[in-house]
Amino acid sequence: MSVITAYLLGLATLPVGGVAVWLLYRLFRREAWLCPYCLAWTAHTKEKPDTALYLPAILTWASVLVHGRTARHRAWRRVHEEYDIRPADPTWGFEPKRLMRAVPTDELDDEGQTYLLEWGFGSERNSRKEPVEMPYADCLFDGKRVEGDVIRHEDGSMELLVVRHSKEDPRRIPLFDGNAEPNPHIRPIGKE
Repeated sequence: MSVITAYLLGLATLPVGGVAVWLLYRLFRREAWLCPYCLAWTAHTKEKPDTALYLPAILTWASVLVHGRTARHRAWRRVHEEYDIRPADPTWGFEPKRLMRAVPTDELDDEGQTYLLEWGFGSERNSRKEPVEMPYADCLFDGKRVEGDVIRHEDGSMELLVVRHSKEDPRRIPLFDGNAEPNPHIRPIGKE
């Protein structure tokens, strides 16, 4: 083998080596994933189910597949699809990426609900409150059409915030309890 051939073969293996390093990074970097439907971490610590457990990405992806088959996830996904509610995702665009907890609070502003986000480990642990855009719902309440923003609570329950005449006089209608059981007075549009 000539020197030029060996040099060209060495150059040809550089992109393959780069792809292999990238693939190993993607498969084994540590990450966690919060389900936007049921607001549950797919991998969580046993003593605190609302706290994320960071695993290698390949295990996190496997836990996402397992989580998608749980009864709780299927119930919340069905609720969101039936009532045409877009799930609120507090982790979207959040920096730094090492988020450990995401807890909805009762603080509301014009278009968002405040979530308490915690990240980091040990002495580097930190938290801040971030507004998250509230999903919108349009449904029937005792046969009358109501629409408004959907508020999520820490226990998993959801309420519909109906603003009638003024923002100082909102009405809160319970939509679902923490187990995705709907309020019997609420029906999706088209299922009267």
